[in-house]
This record gives sequence, structure tokens and C-alpha cells, in this order.
Amino acid sequence: MTAGRSDSSEWGRWLEFASDDLAFGESGMAVHPRPAAWNFQQAAEKALKAVLLAKGMEVPRTHDMAFLLSMLTESIPAANDLRDNVLALAAITSASRYPDDGLDVSALDAANLALAARNIVHWAKRLCAEAGGDVANGLP
Repeated sequence: MTAGRSDSSEWGRWLEFASDDLAFGESGMAVHPRPAAWNFQQAAEKALKAVLLAKGMEVPRTHDMAFLLSMLTESIPAANDLRDNVLALAAITSASRYPDDGLDVSALDAANLALAARNIVHWAKRLCAEAGGDVANGLP
């Protein structure tokens, strides 16, 4: 992944993928809540990575959303407002895609995870849009 540069086409693409994951999860969450939960986790993770890119920071190859949030709160203290949303989604790991993980996700759980992911994606879009102007002016 890219380190130390802020290319709006790159973070824009991450936000596009995040939006796609969010929409896909929402389209199936009533019938397939467990796989939808994975899409919500992925949407939020990609959104956080988009913000890192928009800020010119290195994007680690990790699914650890709590770690990504800790990276962001160092330069964006307001990112801590997402803590509850991130922690809810952090419970959905790549292991939760397999039968032996024991993770049960109800339709209500999926709806709550969808809201958490939506909050993170919308926050990231706002922040990246603001950063786009700053980055264009040389202020990552």
C-alpha cells in the first residue's frame, strides 16, 4: 500500500469500495446477516484506510480496526468519536467467515453493524473531502 503520499484518486477508490461493501451488506442483511456483517466490517475498514491515505499516512495491511483507529486518533483526535462503532465492527474478523468460529449474527445485529459502518463511511467521506482541499494546497 502507498506510504507518505496523498492521491485523491487512491483514497477515492478506497471510499468507492467501502461504499460498495456497505451497499452490498445492506442489500442482504435481512436474509443473510452473518455475511452482511463481514461486508460492514470491510466497508468500515476501507473507509478508515481511505482517511489514512487522504492524510498522507501509511496504510498497514491489517484488518485490525482498533489499530487503524488508534493511528487516526494520533492526528485526528475527533476520530475517537468513532470508537464504539469501530469496536462493534472489530468483533467481525476474517475468522467469522468460517463455520467453526461460533459467531451468530442476527438480523438485529446486522442492522446495528450496518449503522456503525454507515457512520464510519460517512465520516470518512466528509473527512476525505475536507482533506482533498488541504492536500491540493499542500497541507496533508
